[in-house]
Amino acid sequence: MRAPSIAPPLDRRTFLKASASAAGALLISIPLPPRSSLAARTVEASPSWCVYLTLHPDNSAELMSPVMEMGQFMRTTGPMILADEMDLDWSRVTLTRDEPVRMIRDDKGEVTYQYGQANAGGSQTVRNNWDYMRRAGATVRRMLIEEAADRWQVPADTLITRDSFVMDQAGTRRISYGELAGKAAQRRVTPEQVELKQRSDYRIMGKDAGVADIRDIVMGRPLFGIDEDYPNALQAVIERAPALNAEIAGYNKNAALAVPGVRQLIELPRKVEDHWPGGDAQVLAAGIAVLADSLWAAMQGRKALAARWKNAATDDSTLQLQQFHRLVQSNDTAEKLVDDGDVDAAFATADLVLDHTYEKPLFAHACMEPYNCIADIRSDGATIVTGHQVPHWVAREVESITGLDALKVKVISKRMGGGFGRRAELDYLREAVTLSHRIKRPVKVTWTREDEIQRDFFDAAAVMRVRAALKNKRIVGWHHRQAQTRGWPEARDYFPAKVVSNYRVERFPPTSNIPCGPWRAPTQLQWAFATESMLDELAHAAGEDPLAFRLQWLQPYQEHPIENWAARSIHSGRMAACYEAAARLADWKRPRPKGTGLGIGGHFTFGTYAACVLEVSVSDNDELKILRAWGAIDCGFAINPNHIRAQMEGGFIDGLNAALFNAVHVSEGRVVNDNFGKLRWMRLREAPLSIEVEIIDSGYAPTGVGEPPVPPAGAALANAIFAACGKRVRRMPIADSFKI
Repeated sequence: MRAPSIAPPLDRRTFLKASASAAGALLISIPLPPRSSLAARTVEASPSWCVYLTLHPDNSAELMSPVMEMGQFMRTTGPMILADEMDLDWSRVTLTRDEPVRMIRDDKGEVTYQYGQANAGGSQTVRNNWDYMRRAGATVRRMLIEEAADRWQVPADTLITRDSFVMDQAGTRRISYGELAGKAAQRRVTPEQVELKQRSDYRIMGKDAGVADIRDIVMGRPLFGIDEDYPNALQAVIERAPALNAEIAGYNKNAALAVPGVRQLIELPRKVEDHWPGGDAQVLAAGIAVLADSLWAAMQGRKALAARWKNAATDDSTLQLQQFHRLVQSNDTAEKLVDDGDVDAAFATADLVLDHTYEKPLFAHACMEPYNCIADIRSDGATIVTGHQVPHWVAREVESITGLDALKVKVISKRMGGGFGRRAELDYLREAVTLSHRIKRPVKVTWTREDEIQRDFFDAAAVMRVRAALKNKRIVGWHHRQAQTRGWPEARDYFPAKVVSNYRVERFPPTSNIPCGPWRAPTQLQWAFATESMLDELAHAAGEDPLAFRLQWLQPYQEHPIENWAARSIHSGRMAACYEAAARLADWKRPRPKGTGLGIGGHFTFGTYAACVLEVSVSDNDELKILRAWGAIDCGFAINPNHIRAQMEGGFIDGLNAALFNAVHVSEGRVVNDNFGKLRWMRLREAPLSIEVEIIDSGYAPTGVGEPPVPPAGAALANAIFAACGKRVRRMPIADSFKI
């Protein structure tokens, strides 16, 4: 399966701006044409891309990736693309720290990035920037060649580049990029002069590269927002309403102000906001901010508040799930998201119909770095220091709250200690901005672990009833009926869509007060859990091997168009190849001892295909052990295989942890299990002993890997348990049913 090139010709001239430093180093920034001409579909595309490249006279280079870093390797992967197209000597490259994000207003007056798509999320950072980074590198390379050709008075097309040098084809003379950079930066090249490398010529991409910050991370050096100090800043913690929708009834102001170091108390009212594009309205908690000279003093002041609350909502997650079960089993009318073919006729004429219900609880994010934000709001501008996945939203929010022009907001984006969609929310930012704006002084807001889980935007709980029909051992009908806390499944764009012709998906509108938002692979794990479990149940009901059943079901292997924001097609053959590769690694057909079994699961999302095979053992007294894991991924061209393997391993662990343990409980509107002592998390001894990964080179352009490995893991675990002991698991958390 080979994909056509995704690098169409540029539709207007590139142009170049350059500035030389006093030391002779050169900073080159290259704006490129509108992203819409280079990508099938991009959300909030910016008009240009800027790559910061400093070429020093000694022929060393400094590169920076403007994309925010939250563990997805973009500080390494982005510069690898640029350096390869430039023919830089990677051993001479230094990866520099992030700089403030530069912003402009587009033709519609909307705030966006001056240089490129700097967002981190949706497993789109590589996909969105692949063409731009390559064209930026190829453009600089051509400028250097043109300068060398002029000096030597030879045709530019007779020269080649290698390891930060321009040379003639015979290799008899060469000149370094460092020598050429100053004057090369003044040159203009046309799009027709810029030639991208063939994949066979890559010398940096396709090879393992380590994490740029790994030494600093291991040594505990300050990289994250929570590490940051700021001159003259007060430290703030906030006593937030412990129950949904609650409002302030009273608190002990004098006791809190009596704590040494506490300077001020500020009330923050409850706020309802439709902050997530296309999402449901969310409720931001009321709170009392304690501002102090130190974080410790602020925390002690919060303890002294003895806050009282009123008008709390009484949502209960257990009762909610019970209601979801009643809805999906009822004849109540639900919203049809998809209704292809004749589903009723398919079920009426089927040889076999299975009808099963699958349950998923609320998931917490539990990022290792609790949320934090420094805000310095002044009359003439603002500085924000934080880790946020969407920096231009930060500037827009400051403008909304303070009235300052967003272009006067300096956003310093720090490395994030986990994001998973939660750091695309705006609540922790709004708190810091509001406080600084009110007291006319810099403020740093820091959340505790309990704050973070109590006021999370959870991954929605869901109950999914799946009915599937078989005729001649082929799936002829599929009916997915779902109730959930918030949101909906993107049902047209995941398997079994496009493969089962009689296909219906329904959902019930949410009515909950519980806040929900993006969670690593939003809505995907629950979809894969229900779909892949049902595929396994169908295979066993038909007397077929689960792997063989899936491979037969996906035929004929072909590409189908979809209208998803993150992908334009879905290919059943690429999914089948992942199933086969993972099974091959696991030696699928080899007999296992009694009480040991293999389970398989797969999923397509964000343009990427991933499959997981797990080996587990289950004892006679229901003691569950995860023994080994194998995975395969087709994410197109593997720019940095080390990055992909790491994301596969981490994604599997995250998916297994979620399926086993990650269940948030809400009672009378309050989160009951709000720290790791109450919210169980996977331990090292409970993880697979080994995870082996195969990266499939399908010839396609690169797509994301941060989220696709997560969804298959839970389904593979449930299917492996059935293979090991014959017990079918249809409810998460799985640890409730077994001894771990």
